[in-house]
Amino acid sequence: MGFMLGATCMLWGSTRSLFGLRAALSATALFTAIGSTQFLGALATYDAMGLFLLTLSVRLVIAAKDRDDSTLLLVGAIAALALANATKYATGLFDPVVIVIAVLTSPRGLKAGVGRGGLIATCTVGLIALLLVVGGPLYLAGLEFSTLSRSAGGSSPLLVLQDSARWVGAVVAVAAVAAAIAWWRDRRHAGLLTVLAIAGLLVLLNQARIHTTVSLLKHVDFGAWFACIAAGYAIAMITRVSRHTWLRGAAAVAVAALIVLPAGAPGRAQANGFSSAWPDTTQLMAEFGKLTRSYPGVYLAEDLQVPGYYLENHISWQNWQGTWSFFYRPSGTATCLGGSGSGLTGKTSPSSPIGRAFAAAIAHQYFGLILLSFGDTAGIDKAITGAITRYRTYHVVAAIPYSDGYGRGEFVVWARTSPGKAGPRGTSC
Repeated sequence: MGFMLGATCMLWGSTRSLFGLRAALSATALFTAIGSTQFLGALATYDAMGLFLLTLSVRLVIAAKDRDDSTLLLVGAIAALALANATKYATGLFDPVVIVIAVLTSPRGLKAGVGRGGLIATCTVGLIALLLVVGGPLYLAGLEFSTLSRSAGGSSPLLVLQDSARWVGAVVAVAAVAAAIAWWRDRRHAGLLTVLAIAGLLVLLNQARIHTTVSLLKHVDFGAWFACIAAGYAIAMITRVSRHTWLRGAAAVAVAALIVLPAGAPGRAQANGFSSAWPDTTQLMAEFGKLTRSYPGVYLAEDLQVPGYYLENHISWQNWQGTWSFFYRPSGTATCLGGSGSGLTGKTSPSSPIGRAFAAAIAHQYFGLILLSFGDTAGIDKAITGAITRYRTYHVVAAIPYSDGYGRGEFVVWARTSPGKAGPRGTSC
């Protein structure tokens, strides 16, 4: 909540510095009305922190336009942008936007602005490179797997468009109107407003490109932050229909009724829907926690972060294994089996490297317990259950139904047929 309030303050300050108080009020009203904004304000992940750092960078860049010596502000903007990228890799999508804003808001003309943008780009890339060196090859592999070479999903571009339109479509549409108004009546700000409006579409275009809606409901809020600046400009321009104060007031009320309120009405309902999209795991954690006492060892779990979090007091994070990737060496051999489930999550893959690794581990009863829900990695889950059926080394000990935002399902827990620590079962590699 603190980070999202901070991002809202950065929006207020940025919009006020660029377009005045009325635009700032309109922009923040729109941003806080978005369901994704409200959801991120209650979601304890790194998304809100990444958004705050990104918006802090933009705020410092814009503040630099009013200073004769803006060195410290630009240094702060560079540091905030690099930290934003390190906090959430997806914020790198907006690095070019921040750089272009720095160019277009330069107080000394386009040539000086290009130099300022080049400075931010060069220093940011340098800092990120330094972080990658410090992080090492595993850090780089994680960045590539999760962001740079993320596997394509099965969602159609039309679905990505429809979801984005429902969540932030109104804000992006008003931002587009702002760009059109500026090209017609305010060429001085036309380029900047166009960039801000385009920023609102970046997430949509990127996720449509890789055919996925994963994290879309969070990511669209990053683009919406930029679009809200332009939208605030448009609303402020519309309310300046007359020199008479009473007429401007009436116009402001009309705009609030026609734009702000309709944009905010579904926001609360959407935020509630986002929050209830995941199943309640209270019963599952109670049952699973009891079973771990009889079946010690390594635990295989789809979405391992959930049981890993709730059971962290008596199970080390090193005892958890997820279904996205797996490497295993059977006892008495030097061969390391395994691989990544990238690109295989939606189809059964028993013959893949990761499928063979899971099969070998199941044959040797490497896992104490196996927890699957046939969700994110349904194809790999089917390969695992196929191996369980083939080797008969595990049996079902719990089946707990659940419901979430996508329908009903079932958590299924398997335990190895021999409890305790009976002999070597292989190792990870």
